[in-house]
Amino acid sequence: MERKTWSIVLIAALVCILAPKSAGKESAAQTLKAQERYTLSLELEFTRKSRRPLQRAVEFLLDAGPNGYATGFLVGDGLVMTAYHVVSGDLSDSKKIILGFSPSDQLEVKVYVKGRQATLLKVDKDADLALLSVEGSNKHTRVPAFQTSPSNNEKLLLIARPNGDKIISHGVLHGLYTFRGMEYWSAKIEGRDGYSGSPVYNEKAEVVGIFSGYDWSQRLALISPGTRAQKLLEDYNADPKP
Repeated sequence: MERKTWSIVLIAALVCILAPKSAGKESAAQTLKAQERYTLSLELEFTRKSRRPLQRAVEFLLDAGPNGYATGFLVGDGLVMTAYHVVSGDLSDSKKIILGFSPSDQLEVKVYVKGRQATLLKVDKDADLALLSVEGSNKHTRVPAFQTSPSNNEKLLLIARPNGDKIISHGVLHGLYTFRGMEYWSAKIEGRDGYSGSPVYNEKAEVVGIFSGYDWSQRLALISPGTRAQKLLEDYNADPKP
């Protein structure tokens, strides 16, 4: 009888210990699932900056539409975070040629979300981050939590929507990576065209950073730190609005 009593006590203790952890994992999974609907496909329309009136008229008549795609995610009502290079029009020579431009062409880009043109609000060029406004986007968006100090080998999850496709990639944090004098996080995670601007989360559904690029020689993704994204959003919210 005594042994049976101790068995019941032990089982009850184990339930008390394990239940909160299980609930925590379930809560994080639910939060990550909710973030999927906040991840957006960005349609990009690249054109030459200097165009003659005839060129503009021809392009207007042809209305070729988007010729590039990237990813962004909601960080507030009508506020979309993405990578700065996505909206800068600064493409590599090889990508310019693929799109039918010459390497010497200077380009500008319009960004659309579900057919609505986005407005550029604020940028952090050094961190490769941009904040956009899109009318008619998801209302009552919860501002994401940002992780300030991720650890090496921490498990990561990336959500991308290149050209409307939803892709989820799993990986791990590799460490710091210095590029052009700016410190990024590097990660062992899949990368491809259209991933730029994708949010990268940890297992607690906190934003570790934003996908910026890929070093094919090292097979490492470059992640703009979440702390810089958080600061960009805070600076925008602190600015007086017209």
